Amino acid sequence: MKRIILFLGFLLLLPALMIGCTPSGTSVPIVTSFLASPTTIDEGGSSTLTWGVSGAVSVMISPGVGSAGLTGNFVVSPTETTTYTLTATNTAGSSTASVQVTVNTAMQKAIDVVLDEILPDIPEVKQGKPYWCVKLESPLPPGAIILEDSGAIAAKSSLRMTLREEKFFFFLDLAPRSFYEHPVKYILVDREGNHEEFDASWWPKINGVVPEVILKEVPEANDVISTNVTLVAAAGSILDYIISPLVSRWSEGFIVVQGLMPTENLYNCAVNTYLNGVNFFNSYKSVFSRVEGLVQTDALQVLSTIDAMATEGKDVITIYIIAHGGTDSIRLGGQHFYASQFRSKMAAYPSIVFNFLLGSCHSGSFINNLNTLDNVCVVETACSPSEGATADVDSSGSSNDYNPSDTGSEWTSSLIAAMSNIAQSSTKMDSIRTWASNDEVPITCMLIYQAGYGALGSQSALSLNNNLDFSNVMGWATPNHYYCREIGN
Repeated sequence: MKRIILFLGFLLLLPALMIGCTPSGTSVPIVTSFLASPTTIDEGGSSTLTWGVSGAVSVMISPGVGSAGLTGNFVVSPTETTTYTLTATNTAGSSTASVQVTVNTAMQKAIDVVLDEILPDIPEVKQGKPYWCVKLESPLPPGAIILEDSGAIAAKSSLRMTLREEKFFFFLDLAPRSFYEHPVKYILVDREGNHEEFDASWWPKINGVVPEVILKEVPEANDVISTNVTLVAAAGSILDYIISPLVSRWSEGFIVVQGLMPTENLYNCAVNTYLNGVNFFNSYKSVFSRVEGLVQTDALQVLSTIDAMATEGKDVITIYIIAHGGTDSIRLGGQHFYASQFRSKMAAYPSIVFNFLLGSCHSGSFINNLNTLDNVCVVETACSPSEGATADVDSSGSSNDYNPSDTGSEWTSSLIAAMSNIAQSSTKMDSIRTWASNDEVPITCMLIYQAGYGALGSQSALSLNNNLDFSNVMGWATPNHYYCREIGN
């Protein structure tokens, strides 16, 4: 009986005794080595994988190698950076190890040339000014034509080249999100690392097309090889304005112009700028006044629209323009208009009072053309003659961005915010009317004049003490003002 009990006890203990008691060689395999030499290769080059494994029944290396012995070597020639994984298996389980082979492609070598040999010598980059440098994904073939897209000014379209060999193209923007004429560079690098730099002031057309990466208001991170700018799209929304009807004896015309084409940089921002202006002036105008909007190629009609409003008997005409521009010129519908043209048109109607609001690079240069006319009352520009004007700039969480929900160009959104702040307050508008009466100017002129300073936080009498123009806060642009009654004008 005792023997039977002992036997049954043995049978019960047998599974427990078998645990951990495996045949020799069935413990988990050990990968003793898995190496690549070299770990970095040039495009078209090779690397040798070597490995050693103990206790495995099978060894697999992927990708591209397959079944392997317990020790060995294998030559690989990846066309892009690749991670190789070794998996050793037996009845007890499997072990893995990985090694990466980095492929130094021709593109990467070209990028390294730009990063190591070109950017460190750019003065604006060394000074910490805003910039970004973007790449075209593929090299340009021989015969590609690169043209500076400066518009109709033939003298400034002299940068034109036809490639004789394949080259990688990089676009260095030294004042990102500007409206427009400002320093940029076209950088060309060949497969051997030889490079050329070309100074320009406008974006390029390549084989007649502006590259999509350059059209983006904020480029994708993988298109940027270097920048000191946060790559975040500006946030904001178009506003509807509710303003008490203007009480004025004047019949006014408001011409709101969006001069950019869809194939031009910052187009979407310009559309928002235009809509902001149209919404504000439509809300502000009296029943005796009219707002005319001109966009894209219709912007070419800006001078004839002044004629039409003059024929209608308008007493005051306010012109609000968002456009790319340079010194004494702006680009409307793909063509350049000059400050002298606007001056001549305004001079033709001496009995009409004109206000001129311009958001473009170097827009302050227009003041010197218009301020000698007796019938030009107010000129407000986004920047000085030597500066650029910026698209919407937001700094999330910044204590000195007082207008974070704005949209459209930074200066115009600030100006409209200040005008709206004044116009929506009966008390502030009473002050505007009093000052306008004292200076014998139309109410709209006084509103724009005071808002120009108020947008920069310089009009304490109207409780406008915060600078709404974040580009001015950052020191990138200095809005310029002209008022016909201001001392010194």
